[in-house]
Amino acid sequence: MEHTLKKNYPTPAGGGISGEQKTPSFSQVLIVFGAALGLCVGFAPVFFGTISIFLKPVAEEFDWGRAQASGATVFSMLGAAFGAIAVGNLIDRFGPPRVIISSVIATTALVALLSKIGNSPALFTALSFSIGFVGAGTTPPGYLSVLARCFDKRLGLALGFAGIGMGVGTILMPMLASHLIVSQGWRQAYVSLAMLSGATGMLACFILFLRAGNKHQAGVSPTVEASPVKGMTAREAIRSRNFWLLLGVVMAVAVSSLGVVIHFVAMLTDRGVDAHMAAKAVAISGAGVVIGRVACGYMLDRYHAPMIAAGAFFLAAIGVVLLLNGQEVEFAWLALSGLFIGFALGAEGDFLPFFVRKYFGLKAFGSIYGMLFFAHGIGGVLGPVLFGLAFDHLNDYSFALWGAASLLCMATAAVVFMGRYREFGDKQ
Repeated sequence: MEHTLKKNYPTPAGGGISGEQKTPSFSQVLIVFGAALGLCVGFAPVFFGTISIFLKPVAEEFDWGRAQASGATVFSMLGAAFGAIAVGNLIDRFGPPRVIISSVIATTALVALLSKIGNSPALFTALSFSIGFVGAGTTPPGYLSVLARCFDKRLGLALGFAGIGMGVGTILMPMLASHLIVSQGWRQAYVSLAMLSGATGMLACFILFLRAGNKHQAGVSPTVEASPVKGMTAREAIRSRNFWLLLGVVMAVAVSSLGVVIHFVAMLTDRGVDAHMAAKAVAISGAGVVIGRVACGYMLDRYHAPMIAAGAFFLAAIGVVLLLNGQEVEFAWLALSGLFIGFALGAEGDFLPFFVRKYFGLKAFGSIYGMLFFAHGIGGVLGPVLFGLAFDHLNDYSFALWGAASLLCMATAAVVFMGRYREFGDKQ
């Protein structure tokens, strides 16, 4: 059966991607805002981003060890990685609206269910995995798949601004969770976060699929389908060199960058940096993520994407090398290191859907993006673990940092060989 763009999600003005106007329409602005709002209250900020805040009160109530309680972190990330593959396939079959709305509802229910958890680490871990799995539709493979279908020449900038939503949520949700735990207790805090996530997530879906979608489809019969979607099938993509090249790049960047980020505070305090200054450095790395999102999104629309990606990954490699220069490095250089690494992480969030759109097309966009996001998720699990193992055995992070810098340099070189964009019948 031939794949087509169904009229159950928004498409660009003019009925197809090639019809994108020179000036963003109000509907396109709404689409970006809706995606940003959804990402702000999705799985990553609301659950994964607040696990560290809930860890201590949950462990104290049940007399669990920190390792038992923190196991939820790894398993929720694994759930999201596997869920990304499922979400991608479901979006290709049923379209984004059904999948994302179902994900919002299911995630809300499971996060609220955590308030009823008993003294069972296994059940807590299973629920965490399930939240990650069903919540994958509220992460980039869900919301950003809408943007890939609605933008072409301004896709990079749209991805960049939408990605800011996740950054904002990652900053705000831990602070909100901390306040709720103090005022309500951790059980009711989970209920309150779930209600906030569900209500705001449904508002984001309304903006994306009703308000913006109807505007785009004004005057078009709901039974009429757009032009056949161009691009590779998932099987064709898997057989291509660029798929495996991109998968390797994604894995290398995730392992190295997230490994550094998770252990960043420990590295700084080991050098004698006090906790307050270390927190400032982390905030700077967070700012780097936001800057990377917008700056690289802007440049992706104007220059060849692999060269922009190579520059971002090389900056991250420089940032890692700065951490290798012994105990005498000034705090300003350590903060610059965090900025460069955060910049690469933010940039990677734009590169991945952009590359899938430009090199593989839209026919199986969800499936291909889901598989590559799975690699990112697995890298996010492996990186922190490998850094921790290296430190435990060597009592030093140098070996892990050299490995991270090497991986980033390999990613820098590999991405250059992606070649020219593929032509799929729409304007590139």
